[in-house]
Amino acid sequence: MRPLVLALAAALIPALTLAQTTTQPPPQRPKQALTPQQEAYRKAIVDFAEQSDKLQATAKIAYSAETKRGTANICPNANNTVAINECILHEMALTSANYKAYAEAIRALLALPTPDIPDMPNPYQGPTGQMSTSATETAAFDKAEAAWQNYVSAECGAVDTHWRGGTIVNFEIGECHIRLARDRMNELESVYGKDHL
Repeated sequence: MRPLVLALAAALIPALTLAQTTTQPPPQRPKQALTPQQEAYRKAIVDFAEQSDKLQATAKIAYSAETKRGTANICPNANNTVAINECILHEMALTSANYKAYAEAIRALLALPTPDIPDMPNPYQGPTGQMSTSATETAAFDKAEAAWQNYVSAECGAVDTHWRGGTIVNFEIGECHIRLARDRMNELESVYGKDHL
């Protein structure tokens, strides 16, 4: 009798265990129709996300391209003054194009108006003050960008003064512009990349 009970128990225990561990799907909730205001907000969020994704992709491409270029020496094969001057102009143009694409994408991301949440006050008041808007974000960005452009002009002007009279002056000025643009891209990435990219 005992072997029969053990055999029966061996057959029933897996079935009982399986029955106890099987989960039932949660009950289905009836779908609620969105109000026109909620539907407009949903569409605005989708549109915002699509625009944001495109601008983020543009910024990432430009940043990655310049980061990759930054790992190589500038004009390593130029072996005379003419070749050096031609090379540095070409390198400056590439860096300038990447910088422009990156900075314009960041600014455009900041300028994208965030859709207003239905029934929420706008502008929002946070614990440390009024939250930023696309207008305040772009104004701050433009102010910083103008200050940075003035700094580049002054800094690379000082480099020009230092090297003036030598054949290397054009290379040094070009290297100054490239270095500062790359530094600025890294600064922008540290400020805006974690939130937007």
